[in-house]
Amino acid sequence: MRKIIQAAILAFAIATVACHEDQGNYDYISLEEIEIDTAGMEILSAYSIYRYDTLRLAPVVYLDGKRVETDPLLEQKIDYHWSIYKATTAAGVTSVVDTIGKNAMLDAIITQPAGTWIILFTVTLKDTGIKAFMKFSLQIDEIVSDGWMVLYEREGDTDVGLIVNDRVKKGVIQERLLLDIYSASNEGQRLPGKPVSIIHSIAPLSSGEVLVASERDLVAVEKTSFGRYYDMERLFWMPPATRALSYVGGNYTRREVVINNNRIHYVNYMSSGLFRVDAFGSACLGEYGQLAPWLSSFYSASFEAIAYDQTNKRFLCVTAAGVSVDTLNSKDKTAFDVNNVGMEMVLSDYGRSNYEFTLARNGSEYALLVSNFYTTNINSDKIAIAKYDMSDCPGIAAVSSIAPGGLGEFIYYASGQNLHVFKYNVTGSDRVQVAWSAPAGETITCARLQRSYYPTFALAGFLINNYAVIYIATWNETIQSGSVYQMVVDPSNAVIDNTSRREYTGFGKVKEMSWKWTL
Repeated sequence: MRKIIQAAILAFAIATVACHEDQGNYDYISLEEIEIDTAGMEILSAYSIYRYDTLRLAPVVYLDGKRVETDPLLEQKIDYHWSIYKATTAAGVTSVVDTIGKNAMLDAIITQPAGTWIILFTVTLKDTGIKAFMKFSLQIDEIVSDGWMVLYEREGDTDVGLIVNDRVKKGVIQERLLLDIYSASNEGQRLPGKPVSIIHSIAPLSSGEVLVASERDLVAVEKTSFGRYYDMERLFWMPPATRALSYVGGNYTRREVVINNNRIHYVNYMSSGLFRVDAFGSACLGEYGQLAPWLSSFYSASFEAIAYDQTNKRFLCVTAAGVSVDTLNSKDKTAFDVNNVGMEMVLSDYGRSNYEFTLARNGSEYALLVSNFYTTNINSDKIAIAKYDMSDCPGIAAVSSIAPGGLGEFIYYASGQNLHVFKYNVTGSDRVQVAWSAPAGETITCARLQRSYYPTFALAGFLINNYAVIYIATWNETIQSGSVYQMVVDPSNAVIDNTSRREYTGFGKVKEMSWKWTL
């Protein structure tokens, strides 16, 4: 045994000496050195921002001591890559790494949800694959501010944008445009189907979810993150077997109303507290025809819903705590008969005095109907206020949107690329004028004045510029892109200040727009 150990020690000693004395002729390559320098660049190791803010970082990269950005030949040798991933994940959950930049400078809108994240900057030498890395910690907080919501179709499905500036919210310094915030907040998934409605509900005042509806789905999202809070199964006590939504809306007396599969559902929060503890009830009963894709936003506590029967050309109602759709108890026929209008509803929206302004037609006849569901009770005999002939208005047969004024006696109506103003109590040539025209190649799909169906917000000062700002959405079919133009208007005479125009682009085809609050 002693001899075996001695032999092993001797063999090891010989091998060690041989290696030490090996003086063979070899070629050695001196590898280039990459250095990422943040000194003096005001770059921190950790950042904290709000979601959808822009993060800008500009470290300096050196290659063998030479600053890369000052030498185009050196820049050609380098690849840059910025990525983001969660700092921690639950057991068994794989962290997803997203690319957010491919230039030396990071200039990216951060759409990831709230939490602690890691920003990784990787610099790679193309020919050798040598890499250098730098990490930054990023804390993201959720807050989607007050703003103007834009509901649009993108590739056949539904998404949402948000415009935030000093005309929508007091004290805004940095203007922001947020695109696709629904999908960005919900794992990249848009709401399936074409868009229908979007409202910031005031029914559950404290939680105040935003309701987003497509033809195939309805969800409630959290108002400061746009994350999906409640799906359709939770929003109804008994979810409808068929999903065919044509309208979702709200009422100033804290009701929510839905038309699904030509049936009306409602939920009344006047006695349900301030949070979403209630849900839409069963479909209201009744015999009627095809309902217009509309329900009134202003009606008295005598009603749960006001609808319009396109087949029988009449207004309908659901009385307080009612379970069926019935005719209105109105006998006055001075302006028109609400139970026998004799015209098909084209479009309808609320405006001055919280009246309902309905554009209706019968063949080549067009008329503006003005109705008061706001101050009436169930036994009122004065609902129909006025009827104005619009048959000779230019472009009326191709109308795409209306926007009634809140102070002056006028409505805007869009046709093609023109936005007209119709002053219903004026006679002569000044009765109808072109108020604004979209750029060449664009057609108007939606026009809305800045307002809320909950007047308390305007009276309390939360909603600024009430009826004094207009949003006009257009669609360019050639480039498949939607734009929204924001301009100041005189709410008393409908004059639009074109010099105040601000343009926002990148939307899909806009269906609807409305105000969002955070309080």
